[in-house]
Amino acid sequence: MVRLLRRRGFTLIELLVVIAIIAVLIGLLLPAVQKVREAANRMSCQNNLKQIALGSHNYHDSYQSLPPGAFQNYPKDTGFTWNWPHVGVLAFILPYIEQDNLYKLLAANPSAAQKAAGKTSLFDITFTGPAAGNASWWNEAPLFTLAQTKMKNLICPSDDPYLSTTGVFVVMYCDATTLTLTGGYFPSPSGDALGRTNYVGCAGAIGTGTNTFYGQYSGMLTNRSKVTLGQATARDGTANTLLFGESLGGTVTGLRDFSFCWMGCGYQASAWGLQSNGNWYQFSSRHTGIVQFAYGDGAVHGVKYGQTSTFFSNDWYVFQEMAGWQEGGNRDPSSLIN
Repeated sequence: MVRLLRRRGFTLIELLVVIAIIAVLIGLLLPAVQKVREAANRMSCQNNLKQIALGSHNYHDSYQSLPPGAFQNYPKDTGFTWNWPHVGVLAFILPYIEQDNLYKLLAANPSAAQKAAGKTSLFDITFTGPAAGNASWWNEAPLFTLAQTKMKNLICPSDDPYLSTTGVFVVMYCDATTLTLTGGYFPSPSGDALGRTNYVGCAGAIGTGTNTFYGQYSGMLTNRSKVTLGQATARDGTANTLLFGESLGGTVTGLRDFSFCWMGCGYQASAWGLQSNGNWYQFSSRHTGIVQFAYGDGAVHGVKYGQTSTFFSNDWYVFQEMAGWQEGGNRDPSSLIN
């Protein structure tokens, strides 16, 4: 006898039900996966900031002060000019974040103006001019090439500054005399090869200068600064003072049109507060609800936006006191600490 074996298939309705169930399960699982990924990115970002802060502490051990926020004009607070080296703080701590060879190559290539003044190192901040001609690092071919070095530990894994489409900032200049934050950039494609960063030093409200109100909130990393940890401890305390933070660099909220070059963008101002996917003149991040900062003691915490972007609100004053190292403020920051 011949027997027939048959296998019953799915009906169309059954197949659609199965697909719908799978879609629901994926929909439930995806947010959990995204949360896990963001938690891992946030921890990696914290570690990057921690290592940068510790690098500045090791610099302090070698030179008896924190590194300068940037090597810019002299005399200080006399207004922005292009004719200075404009080297940012991250370049000064390269030996302490596992980039000693890069540091040595940079150091061995002082600008033409420095050479004319008898200086033998790019990092000799005793250089006071005259800063005639093309003194800035981007006008020196060897330095521009070295500034193209890409370093993973300077990038927040929740962001990709290499996706910027319009230009790359090569200098930031804070001035509490004229109350201006100046940013200079190379438009694409001329600046596209430059190495980027999400991390910048904290210059306080708007750096140093003659305006006594904003100047009181100056940060530990400003133009040619040489703040010691002992000074900060005696004033506001390193555990209460911001040292480095995240910044995205876009000119439109959330848009990845601009980014920061690690070689020249040494610091950021706090006067404009924090907001989601903030503008180029603000500390900002891709993390939900916070921007991460390394404090003067090396600890890393998230800081909530609050009302910090509303000038002269209580949160604004709290944030300025966190950013400054010598104003002696006593407002409670706990509502902003994540």
